[in-house]
Amino acid sequence: MAVKKHQLVRQNQEEVNLTTLVEYIQPIVDKPVFLPPPNELIQSCENVVQCLSRLTGTEQELWKCLRSIEKFLVFVISNVDCKLRNEIITTIIDKFYSYISDPNSNACPATSVVLIVMDAPDPRASLSTARWVIQQSKKSQSDEGLRSALSCLYRWLSESYTLPYLSNWILCFIKVLEENEMFDILIEESVKNIGNLFSVMISPATRKQPVADVILHLLISLRESPEAFDRISKHIGETLESLAADSRQWSRQLLGSLVDILTSMINYNMQSLKGVQLYMFRDKYSYVIKHLERHMVTIDSTVILDPIWKSRNTGGQPAKVDTVTSPKVGLQNLGNTCYINSVMQALFLIHQFSNYTVLKMFEKPYWAKMSALFVTMMHTVAPCIKPTTFVSVAKPDFFVPKQQHDCFEFLGYLFELLKSYENSTITDADFAYNTPVVLNSSRTNVTEGKSGHGKSNEPKVSEKPCTSSQTPESSNSAGPFGLKRHSDADINVTSKRRRFNDSFINNVFAGVFLTRITCIHCGSSSRSRDVCRDLQLAFPEKSGGNQYTIQGLIDFYFSNEILTGENQYQCHDCNILRDAEKCVIIESTPKILIIILKTFKYDTKLRVQTKLMHSVMYNTSVTLPTLRSQTDKNTYNLFAAVIHVGTTMNAGHYYTLGKDNNDWYIFDDSRVKATDETGINRLDRSHTPYMLFYRRTDVVEGSIAAFATLPKQMQQTVMSCNKAHLELRKTTKNRP
Repeated sequence: MAVKKHQLVRQNQEEVNLTTLVEYIQPIVDKPVFLPPPNELIQSCENVVQCLSRLTGTEQELWKCLRSIEKFLVFVISNVDCKLRNEIITTIIDKFYSYISDPNSNACPATSVVLIVMDAPDPRASLSTARWVIQQSKKSQSDEGLRSALSCLYRWLSESYTLPYLSNWILCFIKVLEENEMFDILIEESVKNIGNLFSVMISPATRKQPVADVILHLLISLRESPEAFDRISKHIGETLESLAADSRQWSRQLLGSLVDILTSMINYNMQSLKGVQLYMFRDKYSYVIKHLERHMVTIDSTVILDPIWKSRNTGGQPAKVDTVTSPKVGLQNLGNTCYINSVMQALFLIHQFSNYTVLKMFEKPYWAKMSALFVTMMHTVAPCIKPTTFVSVAKPDFFVPKQQHDCFEFLGYLFELLKSYENSTITDADFAYNTPVVLNSSRTNVTEGKSGHGKSNEPKVSEKPCTSSQTPESSNSAGPFGLKRHSDADINVTSKRRRFNDSFINNVFAGVFLTRITCIHCGSSSRSRDVCRDLQLAFPEKSGGNQYTIQGLIDFYFSNEILTGENQYQCHDCNILRDAEKCVIIESTPKILIIILKTFKYDTKLRVQTKLMHSVMYNTSVTLPTLRSQTDKNTYNLFAAVIHVGTTMNAGHYYTLGKDNNDWYIFDDSRVKATDETGINRLDRSHTPYMLFYRRTDVVEGSIAAFATLPKQMQQTVMSCNKAHLELRKTTKNRP
């Protein structure tokens, strides 16, 4: 074996004789008595890849050799232990990628036969291996290797050596590039090669289903590219005629898919053209249009809803995939319902929340109506939608119709309504944010050496903490946020049977606040925990036109407080009211932090809630005071703000500033327009942020659920909405 190895690979050898390669592997395939030692076996597999990359010969000559190599590779990985198998596969793929990613390499398409090592042990291994390859390539901090690899794979696919596992590998490679948002690479290399790839579909001899799957994926993803359409246009007529003459069932299905996609490409290219430009386009591609008119387009085709590769030329930043024609959707005002629209736009921007609602909760009471709203916002072709059904069931009964109401109060009502219909335990697999949080199950020495629990005589907060969690296990004593409080003893009992993340709402929005009150006279202390879904920040009483900051208001909120006078603390050790010091810290931070600014103050003379017009700098990043164990989860970035316009709480207007995929927008009912990150600090004096939404920095924003991943019920909701919108647009357009 060692002798043949040296005969097989010679230094500076440009070509490999087929006979030598077959002689090298034939003894192992024909008489598998024993395998060489592991190191020699790994080296032998690496040599096989090297030889394949240099092969020359006709297709007939190569085919016999490839069959022998297939048997050899399958035999090797099927007869070694798991550890050695992984080493062999890693070596083969690493060597394989080194050839296809080399811009100066002209590797033979027969090299792709080595990809069988992934299909043999587990067909799902291709996707994992593609992820590994791209991660290794990213370490070089250069995209040239990935570009060359994708170009080489496309070249092989357009030639005659189209082995099934090559097509599978290309689809996996593309999918992982999509996952890593490398859309510029995908667009540039795919557009360059789409003409040659599409021409493969002309002849029944080269038109194979695995190849067609790759080409269809490229056409769908590039359907808004005029250059891609131009490159395939000269082959369209011949391809459609060839498919129409093919009686095979899958060819008929392929013909239908192609007609739908190509029609979508034509329509997109024409929709932005007018006058002479439209005439010139129709004239240039008249033969394509005539061929398409001979075939029927699927009425409810979902092609227009599939993801599109879009490059934004953002100075080297990766382009983002857009799944709808109108990426940002407005919500119609149904009569002073801006307080609902503004909140729903902010919640929708929490993609994990909106995805979970659409994918998991679409059959739950009340959740179902929100699912229908969110999925329509995700994939509608309309610029705005009418949320009539959702508003009819989500609006609190005690809210007077067609009057202005508090958006914070609505959010609190909505959370409690949804929470009451969850009826299921949330698991890590259900929600990407999920990190289990258990209320402290070990009994805390609340008196720091002395027994007994203290009870605070603090007054409740005047505003209702609408989004704060109140549980049946709470005691009757009011907490520092107007909440009912868990004593440590209560937590010790209930935490054994109840996890904090049993509630999806709490899992996303709630944090655990730890309050300690210490008697200044005797030093004894008591602790309590509160589950809170919002942080209500008041403005400190101080004179002078100073500018406040959100971070400053947070620091003020969590600063130590001396309880004295009417707020003295009832010390159980002293058994009388005593001055005490109160300290609040966060024991478990929420994934999404909702901050409420108390910008309204009751005017005793006018007997109305007047609005504070303080100058505030709205920090785009804030930090919360936490326990030492939570310091890596205490930094947040701003992604949405609900703005109130007006001078009193009972009148005015709400709209939302929101960030999606690094771009900022103003969502003002049915109107949506772009803005920038500094917009929140450039508002008019009467336009004051009321609710601020921050995302924890370790939480991934994610993207909206792709149409193909939606439950069929949700897909039908989208298609029905889009069909109604297109019919309405057509009717309106045809009116005299």
